[in-house]
Amino acid sequence: MNPLRDSRRLIFVLCCCFGAHAQNPELGRVERCGGEATLIVDGPRPVDSAASTLAKEFGIRINVEDPAYIFRDDVKDVTASVSRDARPARPVLIPKGGNLEVHFTVGSDGMPADIQGLLRSLVDAANAHFPFQYRLDVDGNWFTIVPTHTRDQLGSSVATVPLLDRRVTIPPGTRPVMESASLMADALSAQTGLRVSCCQAAIAGIPWGLAAVFFEAKDEPARSVLKRLFTAAAINQPDRDYWLQRCDPLPSTWCFINLAHISRETIAPVRRVSPPPARSQASPFFIRTPPE
Repeated sequence: MNPLRDSRRLIFVLCCCFGAHAQNPELGRVERCGGEATLIVDGPRPVDSAASTLAKEFGIRINVEDPAYIFRDDVKDVTASVSRDARPARPVLIPKGGNLEVHFTVGSDGMPADIQGLLRSLVDAANAHFPFQYRLDVDGNWFTIVPTHTRDQLGSSVATVPLLDRRVTIPPGTRPVMESASLMADALSAQTGLRVSCCQAAIAGIPWGLAAVFFEAKDEPARSVLKRLFTAAAINQPDRDYWLQRCDPLPSTWCFINLAHISRETIAPVRRVSPPPARSQASPFFIRTPPE
């Protein structure tokens, strides 16, 4: 027990009972009271929603990658609420998700006092509350939350190979960035049997990745390739694009690498971060030998 900490927490809760206001429920919200704050999300993909909320509120660029949704109890059927067809061809399934809260402190500039600590707390909270496991990768000013475990068809926790941990090769050539991104997605599709798509988005109404640049990748992790593609596509707007990689629950085989963008008004100040933590051991789960 820490009386001082508990006292501060109580004051924060009482304060926010009077100061909370409604926001977009898909994005979640940040409730503030003096130097204390709580991130609150509730949705099908709470980690994804948490990252989008932090991007909107503080301009923090956080990539999030989906686990594989395999176990039936980890998804819910929303066919009746979204389908206009009395007899739809297939059910509409979404992750079950849930509520997630993370308490943190903010500095005099209104920013989280410890951004990396906040993200580690977010990962710890997700690992404690949901049947999946995640890790936090830190690479300079890139933060990425990556799934490491999911549940198989029997509900057992199994280690998984994150989609963007996989290595890809892209032949050298000068082409639009979006074409190189499609080649990366095609390589991931061939390895896994999934239908991977990257990266549908537009910035200020202009399709992403139209600039033609020389690009190649030689047996390189797809996540590293994606970072280089984002950098190449954002020459005059660095540190503003991030990805949210989502996979539909089985039996669908679709995975989408979606581009998100931070507005200029909420760009976070650059702060030093410590070296990335040790990476978890990959497993053969969901590995498929690419066709020869």
